[in-house]
Amino acid sequence: MTTENRPYLTRLIAVCVLILLFILVISALRARENRFFRIGASNSQNRETLPNTVNRRDELQSDRWRDGFRLLRYWWIGGAAVYIAEMDRTAENLQFAVELSNNQILGRETITDATRRLTRKNVLSLAGVNGSFGIREDNRGRGGMTFNLHIQNGELVSIPIRLDRWGYSPPSAWGETSFGVTPEGEFLLEAVKLNGKLRIAGDTLPIDAVNQICDSVCPVVLFTPRFGRRTLTRRCHEFTLRQIKLPLTGKYTSRFVVTDVNSRGNSTIPSDGIVLAIEPRLARNWVNKITKSTAGTLEIALTPKKWQRVQQGIGGNLRLVRDGEVEPELLEFGLSGGRSARSHRNGASRHPRSALGFNDEKLFLIAVDGRQPGYSMGMTLYDMGRFFSELGIKHAINFDGGSSSTLWALGRVANSPAHGYERRIFNVAMIRARKK
Repeated sequence: MTTENRPYLTRLIAVCVLILLFILVISALRARENRFFRIGASNSQNRETLPNTVNRRDELQSDRWRDGFRLLRYWWIGGAAVYIAEMDRTAENLQFAVELSNNQILGRETITDATRRLTRKNVLSLAGVNGSFGIREDNRGRGGMTFNLHIQNGELVSIPIRLDRWGYSPPSAWGETSFGVTPEGEFLLEAVKLNGKLRIAGDTLPIDAVNQICDSVCPVVLFTPRFGRRTLTRRCHEFTLRQIKLPLTGKYTSRFVVTDVNSRGNSTIPSDGIVLAIEPRLARNWVNKITKSTAGTLEIALTPKKWQRVQQGIGGNLRLVRDGEVEPELLEFGLSGGRSARSHRNGASRHPRSALGFNDEKLFLIAVDGRQPGYSMGMTLYDMGRFFSELGIKHAINFDGGSSSTLWALGRVANSPAHGYERRIFNVAMIRARKK
């Protein structure tokens, strides 16, 4: 390189550095000017002892808190803003609940729209975080559907099989990620098994899932009216069951009669019945046993047994904290940089995240902002597990994250979603005022 070219190269490098600095400054200013930061906040750092990994903690909209409820923002030293809505477990005026978007499995809805819909029913929501994983859309017309467990007001709306695949709960202790609340207020965090059976003339057909995709991996599925208008399957053998009790519950037995048989799939789901879908290869063993007017019995018994009485339940995909410590499989995952579980390698990168946790005193709904330079870059799953443990959270699970990560509280979105707007999601974990 000639001497006369060196000043030009130096100037070019200087210009590039200045442009980069300009972009970082603008990003930081935009983040600080974002409407989400104009929520009334006061610094509470001196009121309680905070972990060394917390730079500051803000109390958000404290003038609107109800007894037993708090809304906080933690500034994690690693470069992330963590929003947490807390509920005292002993608060008689508050309760945990779940809400299915649009009141059915198919389709999505923002938390804001869900809370407005509930308000029209005189249900007061204090906070909600996006919950389960799912697909946003596919070429079969599914405009969104959850992959995880959902129990609402005692109704078994959705339960999948366990798969070692991102979005599902893997078949190990790491996948103990269904959170449920019993009528007595006991919190459960476990893997839940369906144990569904169809009994016809001495034959027993095990049921794999409720309101999930029927395929070779999950070959026998029940579709209830809570799924949507049609099953949207292809080439499955389907049987319409009527004269059956609805809704399904965690402990369930009902007689039924088959009123329709369809070998092409995509059956209409009757409002007073259920559609049984069987994957084509397995269906060969049953097409001659299940015909029109065939009668039988459907049985469901969730395990562990306490789940048969759960009133509100929701699932995630991976466990973050167990008994106050980082989940052992997550610890290995974090130390290996995600190499110990490649099907979940998304969790080894920093992204926006959502989660649910609890200890003996409180329930926590959590959103971590990310993908916003100068403000918050997000967390890995290991980061979350370690940070939650430091905050005193005893058990925690991971919810759907990315641009879906949203914590709605006290009438508005409290955090700053990654895309700059509130994305429609599958279901919501909520803190509500208890009806008198």
